[in-house]
Amino acid sequence: MLSALSQRARVVLLGVGGAVAAFFLFGGAQHRSATGDPIDAVPRDSFLVATVNLAELRRSPLYEVLLGKDSPARGPKADVPVFGARALGIGKLADACGFDPLSRVERLAVAVPEEGDKGELGVAARVTVTRAELSTCTENLAGRRGGKVATKEVGDFVVVEDSAGAEEAARPRLAYGHGGLLVVGRGAWFDAMLAAADGKKPGTRDAAAHVAMRSSLTSRDGWRSPTVLISALLPRSLRDRLKNEMGAELPGGDEHAEASSGGSHGVMAGVLGVSGVGLALRAGGSGGSIDAAVELVCDSEEGCAAVEKLILKKRLDWSKELMLRMVGLGPLLDSIEVRRDHARIRVTAGASADALASTIDRVLRLTARSSPRGETVPAPPASAPPPP
Repeated sequence: MLSALSQRARVVLLGVGGAVAAFFLFGGAQHRSATGDPIDAVPRDSFLVATVNLAELRRSPLYEVLLGKDSPARGPKADVPVFGARALGIGKLADACGFDPLSRVERLAVAVPEEGDKGELGVAARVTVTRAELSTCTENLAGRRGGKVATKEVGDFVVVEDSAGAEEAARPRLAYGHGGLLVVGRGAWFDAMLAAADGKKPGTRDAAAHVAMRSSLTSRDGWRSPTVLISALLPRSLRDRLKNEMGAELPGGDEHAEASSGGSHGVMAGVLGVSGVGLALRAGGSGGSIDAAVELVCDSEEGCAAVEKLILKKRLDWSKELMLRMVGLGPLLDSIEVRRDHARIRVTAGASADALASTIDRVLRLTARSSPRGETVPAPPASAPPPP
């Protein structure tokens, strides 16, 4: 699971790093005083929408654990963070500029299309940089650009792309406009993001289901402006396809009856009846707390009741896991609360920011020790003798 999460996060952050590079190389500072919200570049028909306040996240101990300290690229590095500049493949950019470019991202939005190639997504971000830093980056990177770079204007954006190499549909493109708003993507989805940012096509603010989910997550006291806010819509076509692929594992008949019948089939029918998922995360600073809220929207109350039973069972099972408590996840597990309101479920949990960051760091170190990079654990002999 950690490997899959790391791979997905690297795709997102690589896009942010590439956008920052284009910002440095093509004069982004000249419009720095203007305003631009990354969510404006998210199309209405997005399957998943994620917005992150990185400026706020940097005040949390989690940022240092996952992304490393905001220090010069040539400064001392005791440990390589999980998603740091070098782990993401933008170490050369950090060396040239003298700082981690991810540390200059204020806000970012990630948009995933419902239909598209596997792993396809778009990233929009707002970046801040001084003219002195821009000059340093430009001078150091001027001799490092490979390929043939072409620029063109699309609406209010300047689009930067490699004019040679991959096919046009697969070619990554970068765009800068709206005073610090950077967009990175490829193919038709990139064009859709620019059209949304220019107001030529509807954006996510016009998507009723996304707006309802995000409004529900932020309507509670203390949740008005979470650090991370994610909404994902699970269309009926996708859930029907999953059900068909599972085949005989699910019984036929009425889904409401299946969900209310209990047992594994009823739970699975309830899970496939979830039409929307949302996540809000408040990342407190040192001495504060990390709080998370997850909401599930179901097609029926019966389906939500089955999903609620599954969540409660998982919470009980995890609370009995001695290993999870030994690494420090006990307080987080004990804080889990589950509440169901008709066809909607809200799950909340929280823990000390410092304690959770220490736990994650401890788990990552143990993982690194047990599985060193570049090494594999040899398989035991086919006929190994029994232990004494």
